[in-house]
Amino acid sequence: MNNYDEQYIRGLKGSKRASIVWAPWMGDWFVSHSPRNGNDCAEGTWDHWVQVAVSILQHPATAIVRPEAHEAVAGVANTDFYSESGRGLSDEEVEALFGEGDDQ
Repeated sequence: MNNYDEQYIRGLKGSKRASIVWAPWMGDWFVSHSPRNGNDCAEGTWDHWVQVAVSILQHPATAIVRPEAHEAVAGVANTDFYSESGRGLSDEEVEALFGEGDDQ
């Protein structure tokens, strides 16, 4: 990762391919990031993205900008999914929630 372009955010636990980093040269601006291969094309299971969301909501910066959101997840376990999800969605669950995905 090029330190000029982006930096890891201390205290933010991402997942194998789903995380965000700070772009310090842009102030209050953050971009997707894949820790696995170091690019800006982050990807992951729904559970990986939930992990990123929990980590963002529990970060001290959230206590400043959205204290009610920070408080809402205070008791949620913040784990590190590097290689696996906690639980994946089945094909049936994905279809029920999002449809077949070919309608765009």
